[in-house]
Amino acid sequence: MPLEQLDFEVDGEAYEGRLVTPPEGDAESCVVVLPGAGHGPFGDIFDIATYELASAGVASFRFETWTNSDELDEKSLADLHAEMDDAVAFVRERGYDDLSMLVKSFGGRIAFTKLPGDVDRVLGWAPAVVFADDSRLDEQYDVPLGDLEDGLAITRGDVAAADAEVRLLYGDDDHFYPEPAESLADALPDAELRVLEDENHSFNEHRRTVVAETLDYLAD
Repeated sequence: MPLEQLDFEVDGEAYEGRLVTPPEGDAESCVVVLPGAGHGPFGDIFDIATYELASAGVASFRFETWTNSDELDEKSLADLHAEMDDAVAFVRERGYDDLSMLVKSFGGRIAFTKLPGDVDRVLGWAPAVVFADDSRLDEQYDVPLGDLEDGLAITRGDVAAADAEVRLLYGDDDHFYPEPAESLADALPDAELRVLEDENHSFNEHRRTVVAETLDYLAD
């Protein structure tokens, strides 16, 4: 499978990026991947999903802007949104017209609070979104995550502007299911919730099912 390893630059900082393309080389669609807080975008289920997408004619772009919790704690939500926006712009500059996102866990919190307008579809692998009673995003936006004692305070209104078709996948053994999952699906403007039997938050218990669901949505 063609794999291009490259430097992905954001604000003068260079990070590792990987663009996986179909064997025949031509593709109109590309998926931008945002991982969770505790697992980067390379290896395991991400490798399997992106290679299977490439076999189905869909390219994917992954990038790693933190490699441990300390590096993530130094970033603010504003930093993470800037990285996401630059990733989408990079893919657009590569000539892809049909843009989707695959977001895992904390990556869902990043994406749904400021979804880029160029993105048509989002597949959420167990987005880690739990709504607070009151939003504090305005005051928290530029604050490093490590300085937020209680984490990001997100409300239903903070995701209501996510103007894209969304499918949410949660395992029935995930601690974010059912209440947070159902609340997120209800708060997003156009979202479908699908539940995977005997899967947990890792999305590594039943990889074939996860990949099949991913292809069904992103390679359609």
